[in-house]
Amino acid sequence: MSQIDSQSRILVVDDHIPAAEMVSRLFEVRGFETICAFSGAEALEQAQKHIPDLILLDVMMPDMDGYDVLEALRGNPATHKIPVIFITAKDDAADIEEGLRLGADDYIPKPVKPRELIARAKSKIEAYRLRENLEQKTTDLEALLRFSEALNNHLEVDELLDLILYLVLDLVPSHSAIIYHMSENKDIIETRVKSKDTHDEVDIDVDALKAYFSQHTDAVQWQSSTQTSFSSSDTGMAAGLRHGEQMHGMLLVLADKPFEENHLRLFENIGRQTTMALRNAELYAVKVNYAERLEEMVEERTAELGAAQELLVRAEKLASVGRLAAGIAHEINNPLMPIRVNLELMREDVEENREVSIQDIDETLRSVSRISRIVERLQQFTRKSGDKAPIMESLKIVDIVEDVISLSGSYIRNSGIKVDVNLHETAQIYGNRDQLEQVFLNIILNAHAAMQAGGTLTIDSTIEAQNLIVRFADTGTGIASDILGKIFEPFVSSKENGSGLGLFISYGIIENHNGQIHVESEVGKGTVFTLALPTIATT
Repeated sequence: MSQIDSQSRILVVDDHIPAAEMVSRLFEVRGFETICAFSGAEALEQAQKHIPDLILLDVMMPDMDGYDVLEALRGNPATHKIPVIFITAKDDAADIEEGLRLGADDYIPKPVKPRELIARAKSKIEAYRLRENLEQKTTDLEALLRFSEALNNHLEVDELLDLILYLVLDLVPSHSAIIYHMSENKDIIETRVKSKDTHDEVDIDVDALKAYFSQHTDAVQWQSSTQTSFSSSDTGMAAGLRHGEQMHGMLLVLADKPFEENHLRLFENIGRQTTMALRNAELYAVKVNYAERLEEMVEERTAELGAAQELLVRAEKLASVGRLAAGIAHEINNPLMPIRVNLELMREDVEENREVSIQDIDETLRSVSRISRIVERLQQFTRKSGDKAPIMESLKIVDIVEDVISLSGSYIRNSGIKVDVNLHETAQIYGNRDQLEQVFLNIILNAHAAMQAGGTLTIDSTIEAQNLIVRFADTGTGIASDILGKIFEPFVSSKENGSGLGLFISYGIIENHNGQIHVESEVGKGTVFTLALPTIATT
């Protein structure tokens, strides 16, 4: 049984009870949880109560038809995002058009083909969950970026402590926030508490908290029913503000109700950002003290501390923002594009009464699997050095490029772009397939963004001095000269809404493969990305 089956809830709505129960059993035997509703009013009640992952909705019902139910679902903030598939005998083009206009995600005429129904249902649930996950993580990322930006503008420890509490209460659903600032000897120098409204005083077992973080590095959360509890509050989270072996303090939030999983992830990253900001402020204070007390060492020590601050800020941006932004806002977005294209093609098949292409479904599932592998790779990236490394193997570049073109080909061609591929058929390299697919897909999508009015993308390769040289040449708008020299740096992008992380990540991947990547571009004529990777075989 797959994870999506065991965790998915489907609401089946049909006024014909045997039909509803038949569809319900079809999904139950495959491990889905199902709920039946036999009228429009009952459907709205069950959807509001259970928030299913998918609704299978009949159109022709006596009290309120499926169209009315769909309008009510889309008008309710609690249910407006739930995917809905119409299953109905009304299969006229006008009926299908009306259903899709009202916001249905798919339209399946009766009699239903079980395998097709299951495939479509899984596809919609996968897309729904990925969208929800991406939206949540994007929200967390935006919050972290705002948090980091605000902290970087304050270098005074006193101001910083108050600002941290204010921001934490704004970002994490809680009634109180507490920060303990500690000395190098782990003595508490200062305690700051901030509560919303007039909340009661909180009682914290500081000694137990210090003892816990002397043995653990991860954030901890607790409820009144758990063994680990550091306060009289029913629910709380705490993070040790540790840099290397040194503890700079502890950060806590307290709430009246349990936190969700994404709240803990967000709080952990807030803890990391807080640690670096506090460390920077301490370094700044040291720098000021040296300037006041030791005038003969001002120039040398200021330069050293300034460099240390710059390295610390850069290290945290690469570690924290790199994990979240690269993994969430970019890596997952790439395979979502072919998923979207294939879903649109399947919808067109339904509208034209054509049989849905199994190939489109398989390609969609492959893209979903790719996202799963990306998530696993992100986890590997954050593991300690003793954990399993990414899989490296002998690869043919032509096979990887063909797979990427297969995933993105429809999307590219529908934009009026011609793709010419002329690659060395037998040349092999040693590398990680998923990471190289990411690099190639990123370059291809950048080319697509640069050729909105159409054009040609040429992909070819040659062997030069034991290196496989792969070129991606487009006829797009080109890259301005003031950006070109910084294009592989983080947060630099030539696109209006670009994250500025795609090429930065690609550069690191190619470098980890003992290769090189560089770019040539001319505004109005196009851009050429050239990759050089060591070969291990050419025949």
